[in-house]
Amino acid sequence: MNTIILNRNRKGSIIIITLILLVVMTSMGVGLYYSTKNTAEQVSVSGSRAETFYSAESCITEAVNWLENDAVNGAPCRNKSVGSICHSISNTKMTKWKLSGEKQSQVNRMSAQGYKCNVSLLGSVAFEGGEGVGFDIGESDSYSNVKTSTKYIYKINSTGYADKSTSEVEVITSMVF
Repeated sequence: MNTIILNRNRKGSIIIITLILLVVMTSMGVGLYYSTKNTAEQVSVSGSRAETFYSAESCITEAVNWLENDAVNGAPCRNKSVGSICHSISNTKMTKWKLSGEKQSQVNRMSAQGYKCNVSLLGSVAFEGGEGVGFDIGESDSYSNVKTSTKYIYKINSTGYADKSTSEVEVITSMVF
């Protein structure tokens, strides 16, 4: 008789324990869903930042190539005022970098990316030929009978963009004429 009385007192406790476990496991599942969703968004943003950085670097490469090609005719921007923009590359899409055999998803991502940049003349300084060390390369008055040239200093500001991300890169470069 004692066993029947014990079973009657425990009747329904299995349902309560099952419901509590169900609530705990459901809340764990929802938490895991949100955690995974946030991680996926962070990975996407990180990938976009890297892509925009590479886009900005592509514009820097194009601007340096322009400087080198324009230098055939003398110092680029030599007739512009110091600090003014002398060359711009704007709203260029990355679609021109297509490779054969790319998947359509990659082509779509590339078409959403672009870059723009500006080349400015920062100034010019007298440059005495020869080799030096560190920041005093050719800047010393101690060289005698050395041909003096002019060093032109340029600043290239570049912005790479895609969807909601942008990256900015600034490069200082110089050329001696």
